[in-house]
Amino acid sequence: MKTFALSLTLLLGLSAYAGSPTVREIHVVVDKGAYSPNRIDIAPGEAVRLKFTRREYTPCTKEIVFPSLGITRELPVGKEVVIDVPAQATGEVPFRCGMNMVKGSLVVSQ
Repeated sequence: MKTFALSLTLLLGLSAYAGSPTVREIHVVVDKGAYSPNRIDIAPGEAVRLKFTRREYTPCTKEIVFPSLGITRELPVGKEVVIDVPAQATGEVPFRCGMNMVKGSLVVSQ
């Protein structure tokens, strides 16, 4: 009976794990008035986790804005800020600094 219960638990646990989508992590450095990379290519339906690290003190880059997704986050110097972007349809998802001077984009294409 214990073996059956253990087998069932493992089976259910592995089934849940196998069904969860993989999220690609992408590191973006904010330095010298630019995002690196400033263009990020992803596939339609692919969820991504963006990890921003700001290395400069200019006020322009103190926040990141994804206007079409309604996301705005502060970017403290030297601290990683994670932004999970859900799967998107084909097209472009722009992002920018709070002053709309430094720009980048997620480009969703096949």
